[in-house]
Amino acid sequence: MNKDEEIRMLAARFMAGETSLDEERRLYRYFSGDKVAADLLPMREFFCSLSAMMPLEKPETERKRQPVRLLSRQTFIGIAASVALLLAVGSLLWSPERQDYCEAYIYNRHVTDPATVMKEVDGTLQSIHGNDGANVENQLRDIFGNE
Repeated sequence: MNKDEEIRMLAARFMAGETSLDEERRLYRYFSGDKVAADLLPMREFFCSLSAMMPLEKPETERKRQPVRLLSRQTFIGIAASVALLLAVGSLLWSPERQDYCEAYIYNRHVTDPATVMKEVDGTLQSIHGNDGANVENQLRDIFGNE
């Protein structure tokens, strides 16, 4: 079997989707050369177009992929120490807002003055319990068991 016959068979197998990459490279090399059989000339442009999209030769040496290290151990320790230092300094400098606030609605009026609220609570407890010593401090002692 001569070379042109072999190329015709490879071209037919190519069109059927049955060729390997090496066989396709042989077709690309043949059609990019100067000696193409007359009956195969109509296919020349097609195979030359395809060969432009695919490299003819395999890369001789493939580089061995090395694992990528995102952070070295020293860099990681440095970053962790910096974050810890920032958290420590930040906790010393940051002072939360005062949380002992008072807020109540007394007779449909918004009141935030602790003295006014305590006076109203004491008055309410006195009217409920009479004069038996019931006040806010005594109620809290009863709840928490402080004598």
